[in-house]
Amino acid sequence: MADITTDVMIIGTGPAGSSAAALLASYGINILIINRYRWLANTPRAHITNQRTMEVLRDLGREVEDEAYMYASAQDLMGENVFCESLAGEELGRMKSWGKSPQSRAEHQLSSPCHM
Repeated sequence: MADITTDVMIIGTGPAGSSAAALLASYGINILIINRYRWLANTPRAHITNQRTMEVLRDLGREVEDEAYMYASAQDLMGENVFCESLAGEELGRMKSWGKSPQSRAEHQLSSPCHM
């Protein structure tokens, strides 16, 4: 068996493990990250990225933040919660969400000079 020496070993390549590894590596800390699977997911594991996450990505460098925006879903695709009797059932109602209502969207655009 191989003898491995590292400063920090991270278990799991999900959002927390991957960001911890990236942040520690950016400080020059020797890290080893392991995952139970032999592959990384090729699809997103979350449907939103909150403000704090974007602050962490920004701390990793402008190119990392820009890459997040490059792969982000357009806000128009995230805009409504639909309430139904079942997955294929009758629609009971619909609510604008994720900043898609006209007032919320205007407030967001006015306060966000970047990435509009």
